Amino acid sequence: MRIFSVCLLFFFLLIFLNVPLSLAHTDYQFPSYSEGQVNEALEKTVPLRFLPSNPLYFLITAKETVSRFFRPSSLEKARFDFILTGKRLKESYLLLEKGDVKNASKSLGRYSGRLDSMKRQMEKARSQNQSVVAFADETTEGLKLHEVLLSAISKKWQNYQEGYNFDDNFDAAFGEFINTILTIDNIKPGIKNRFKTATSSASLESEPSVGPSPTPALEILETSPSAKPRRIIY
Repeated sequence: MRIFSVCLLFFFLLIFLNVPLSLAHTDYQFPSYSEGQVNEALEKTVPLRFLPSNPLYFLITAKETVSRFFRPSSLEKARFDFILTGKRLKESYLLLEKGDVKNASKSLGRYSGRLDSMKRQMEKARSQNQSVVAFADETTEGLKLHEVLLSAISKKWQNYQEGYNFDDNFDAAFGEFINTILTIDNIKPGIKNRFKTATSSASLESEPSVGPSPTPALEILETSPSAKPRRIIY
């Protein structure tokens, strides 16, 4: 009986190992971009000295931290943060191209965090009566490049199996990307219509909420002039 059980277990294990693992990931329905458009987006993004896999990468992050600290205003910090978001996204693409899923996933996480920081600094600048309209225009142009790179990363990721929380980090990056577009759209209405990936997401959030209809009895009490509150005698 034990021999039969061991043979049966070995049989099912052999079947499991021969079944190909699913490579299915979330479909974000990005627009289709050519290889030339992807290369153009990479060229227009800030050049990189080192990738996170390089031992000297810590020098880059240290320099970025110091440079940001000395930015004189919230608007300047927001502008610097947005430059860094492009670098993190470019890192993720190049790392994924090299098959370094671990560091590519980490760069996506840093991209999300930096976008969130940029939005907070921009809102802070608005609260301080600093004009952010010109910065909104700059950000819109940069976000177009982000859309291309996010699409390219998503396409490359289809060839890999899940690992290092890449799916979760990409989902967070995409969510921050959409939220940033909606934040810019609040400053310059109509911006979200320039991004195909944001149109459907934005429409869901912009629909006004519909409250429950008042009951007929409540309508009568509210509209009838003869309706009077009853006096309660204790």
